[in-house]
Amino acid sequence: YVAEGGRLYDVGDPVSASVSVVSHYLTTGYMWDVIRAKNGAYGAYSRFSTTDGIATLFTYRDPNSPEDTLDAFHGAADTILEDAKSSLIRDDNAAITTAIIGTIGGLDGSALSANDAGWVSLVRYLRGESALSRQRWRKEMLETSVDDFVDYAKRLKSWKTPSIAIVASQSALNDM
Repeated sequence: YVAEGGRLYDVGDPVSASVSVVSHYLTTGYMWDVIRAKNGAYGAYSRFSTTDGIATLFTYRDPNSPEDTLDAFHGAADTILEDAKSSLIRDDNAAITTAIIGTIGGLDGSALSANDAGWVSLVRYLRGESALSRQRWRKEMLETSVDDFVDYAKRLKSWKTPSIAIVASQSALNDM
């Protein structure tokens, strides 16, 4: 397991819902293609926490050396910037639309059981989330543009206070 995260936004900075779209795009694109399909990790993900402005890239059951995985993480921002000049703007921004649809699908999910609906309601109440704020968040997602991808990539290239966590065998750690 390898993870690296860092602050993209300072506490109090406005965060657009587009960050969720870009993070989803990373998970289903770069992280899937490079770290999972090419390099063989069982799972590879990108997450962004809107509450603290921290982005995290992480793998699950990763057979690669931690150093190779961290190098792959560091290529994510450059790939977004390259995609912003090509695949993201091709076919009337079809890749962005696909990322938006996937992100909203993950946000809404499927029908909840009564138990889960109660839990979700409690969490939303404690966070101060309203139906109106969730609708505003969806609207911002729908307005995601290639500029939002470029902004996220630039922030990812210069994230603040990065941290790394590695769970591996002693021999893998000694080889670093």
